[in-house]
Amino acid sequence: MGTLGQRVRSAFCVVLSAAALLLSSCSGGSTYTTVPLPDSQWVVAWGAPPENALASATNPGGEEQTFRSIILPTIDGSQERVRLSNLYGSAPITIGSAHLAVVTTAPAVDSSTDQPLTFNGATSVTIPAGQTVTSDSVKVFYTAGQKLAVTTYVKGTFAPLTQHQSPVMMSYATATNAGDMTKDTSGASFTNSVQRWLLVTGVDVYGPYQGTVVLLGSSSIDGTNSNYLSTNAYPAKNTVEPTQDNDTPADWLGRSLLAAGYRLGVANGGQIADPAAPDATTASGTSQAGIDRFNRDVVQQPGVKAVIVYIGGVDLRLDCKSATDVEASLTNIIAQGAAANLRVIIATIPPSEYCTTSDPSLLPSTSNPWQGDLNPGPENPGSTQRRLVNTWIRNVAATLPGVVAVADFDAALAYPAHPDFLLPNFVSGDNFHPTGLGYQAQNGAIPLKAILGN
Repeated sequence: MGTLGQRVRSAFCVVLSAAALLLSSCSGGSTYTTVPLPDSQWVVAWGAPPENALASATNPGGEEQTFRSIILPTIDGSQERVRLSNLYGSAPITIGSAHLAVVTTAPAVDSSTDQPLTFNGATSVTIPAGQTVTSDSVKVFYTAGQKLAVTTYVKGTFAPLTQHQSPVMMSYATATNAGDMTKDTSGASFTNSVQRWLLVTGVDVYGPYQGTVVLLGSSSIDGTNSNYLSTNAYPAKNTVEPTQDNDTPADWLGRSLLAAGYRLGVANGGQIADPAAPDATTASGTSQAGIDRFNRDVVQQPGVKAVIVYIGGVDLRLDCKSATDVEASLTNIIAQGAAANLRVIIATIPPSEYCTTSDPSLLPSTSNPWQGDLNPGPENPGSTQRRLVNTWIRNVAATLPGVVAVADFDAALAYPAHPDFLLPNFVSGDNFHPTGLGYQAQNGAIPLKAILGN
């Protein structure tokens, strides 16, 4: 191949995912978007922001224990570094050993890919409370679609660890006092299931990538219920498919970008029950609200070029805020993105964001599953405010500095017959979060070319 861009693209065909290998780029065709590749840089292959260090049955604190966090990168890679966080920890913690490897059948990993991590050359590192560390780089070759395992041994006695609840991906832990089991590639010692990522908040990759795009939001960005099937239609509930752990918004967007020929990593910036603006109901004692964590979870991400903002539903649903309150928060977030020279894509808020503290006669019920809908009415006040916010997004937010496009999630997911509800086969089990296919439909509303502007 003649040009430098062609030679770089040809080299990357070796490590593209199975889905990307179906593209004609590796065989000389041109049926996909051709985009220029920059010089090598660090981008986010996988990320999940720290939420809290609250004690739970699977995060009670412990002693001499090893954790194996399973992640699904959004792009292929051959050189990585890992970020570990003690942001919400109450005391310093010591990582006695850490490894990165490709997963075979979790919790087992491929021993030929297993690499020990170092921190400024040392195999052990102490992370002060409130701090994050980044490992030195290692070379682990994997393709998009392959899972990675970050294994960390925590020395001594420790309090509950900084965590991010995992809506669908299962991770693992040894028994307390099991000691350093980071070299256990068989996974036999990891006898406890942990549905949360402990300590690990990001895996970055280095290479000729175009950058990182961050998805900022609450649980519907985090992928809650993305492992639900779409075989039933509301009001019948759908069921979980345990092996469907790859249909979160970050997963869908990563696959779409690869299929379109882009070389962008995707960072999940979603947090369960996270409002756009802080309040005593949802933000206190758990995680920071969107306006307060934007700098950390978006601007400071490696290689960030764009952010997709889909937040405010919690404010409407759990806190019953007014449209003007949500609009003020979104204006603040957009301004932060513009100040950081990011391309901002603002998403409309889909159903069902009814106010949960409303008069019960305006809430869905077994006898009337469509209760509180605009058709036939009366409408739930939270849904009324959602409609006003979406009008503002389409007509005002779309014109604000920094905003390059609107992702109309409402149009993609709303049921025309009952516009305050999701399309019936996209409702998971709670009449709020979509199914896996619902998240796919949501992803289809993101204008990919707006992310980089080409």
